[in-house]
Amino acid sequence: MRPHLPVRLLFLAALSSVAGSAAAQAAADTTAVIRGVVYDSLITDAPLRGAEVWLEGTNRTARADAVGRFEFAGLRSGRYVLTFFHPVLDSAGLSAAPVVVSLEPGQSGSVVLTTPSPAAVHAALCPRDPAGSMGAVLALVREGVGGKPLGGVAVTAEWTAFTISGGGNRWEPRNTVARSDSSGRVLLCAVPTDVKVLIRGQAGVPSGMIALDLAGRAFGRVDLYLLERPATGTVIGIVRARNGGLISASTVAAVGTENSVQADAEGRFTFSSVAAGSRIFEARAIGFKPVQLQATVVPGGTSRLEFILGEPAQLLDPIAVAGSSYLATIGFDRRRKTAQGHFLDEEDIERSGATRTEEVFRTVPGVQLRPSGMGYVVEFQRGRGQITNPRLSNYCAPSYYVDGNYFPLPPNAAVTLPMVPAEILAIELYSNTSSAPLQYQRRDSGCGIILIWTRRGQPKLPR
Repeated sequence: MRPHLPVRLLFLAALSSVAGSAAAQAAADTTAVIRGVVYDSLITDAPLRGAEVWLEGTNRTARADAVGRFEFAGLRSGRYVLTFFHPVLDSAGLSAAPVVVSLEPGQSGSVVLTTPSPAAVHAALCPRDPAGSMGAVLALVREGVGGKPLGGVAVTAEWTAFTISGGGNRWEPRNTVARSDSSGRVLLCAVPTDVKVLIRGQAGVPSGMIALDLAGRAFGRVDLYLLERPATGTVIGIVRARNGGLISASTVAAVGTENSVQADAEGRFTFSSVAAGSRIFEARAIGFKPVQLQATVVPGGTSRLEFILGEPAQLLDPIAVAGSSYLATIGFDRRRKTAQGHFLDEEDIERSGATRTEEVFRTVPGVQLRPSGMGYVVEFQRGRGQITNPRLSNYCAPSYYVDGNYFPLPPNAAVTLPMVPAEILAIELYSNTSSAPLQYQRRDSGCGIILIWTRRGQPKLPR
């Protein structure tokens, strides 16, 4: 016979049973999990490391790991809204769309969080651009010393476009300009997506520059560092071949300036007193395709660069038809008929009997070759009456372009061009800047311009 229990004990036992049941229910209701990944579809096309993911309406956050993964464990069943933050979005003034996940007890949910797509951002920021044919670039303009935002800075994107019109085919310089706001943001619309563009800005001292290729994408973002006061830094580095070998006979130049240095026997180079800020440097060597690298030169500091040049270029067999078509495309044939210059084609170059590129110019009136070390300095004769000493100072060195790209040489330096005569399709010589094509006119080219077109510059034809 069971003993009679007091009513109080029965109540406590019932209460304990209810509490235990509630605790068990609560424990069973916090077993849901959300796992996911954050992906950057805007700029890198890669997982977005370090993104901070939020569960809206709670105090729960998670940080994406090196491969963009995150996890929220111990969740109750229900409906959750997820969003994330990352500096790449904040700097662009953009936000990610929230994602909703509904969970049942014990359920595991998977989710992918992404940045806005390039096309979506382009359409939102530049609605007047032709859809799918142009791109947008967001530049963040910063002071090169303290990194503070610089407002009111004019930033330009520059490129060269090939145009076809009734008057003939030609290359024309193009640009788009915008001014940075108080946060240093500047939006450049109508930027081509299929060619490299040069982005530059100036805040009172030598301009900073960045080269950008959107590579078919509709949106790009760059950091442009400028200086409000003059400051310089040092750039050191090395030039190697792809196989690891050192390239001693190489030239490294600061693009947009006349400054260049020669690498030593071990491929090393040093640039002293380089204007600080965003800079582009280019390495060239005979038989190699030029390579450009971007660098941020720190005032009073030292930046390091390593150039890796591709395998030596191989000479192609002459293809007269392809060469002629290429020369017509770049405007050589048209300029030969209408422009004021001296023009040499393959037959002229072959007849010169030259074994070195500079020797080709012996046949050109008004050009002299002055021996210098192991080579020659090529000089144009100035107009009569400009210089009183016709023996020496009546001549000066021209500027060079190879396949449309500016090729800097130190003043009064012997010519070291990256080709031999057999590689050259045509040469254009202009004794003064005004007679040269507009896109090749430089303020520092008062002594004339030489354009050299090589087989390496031809578009590759399908086999």
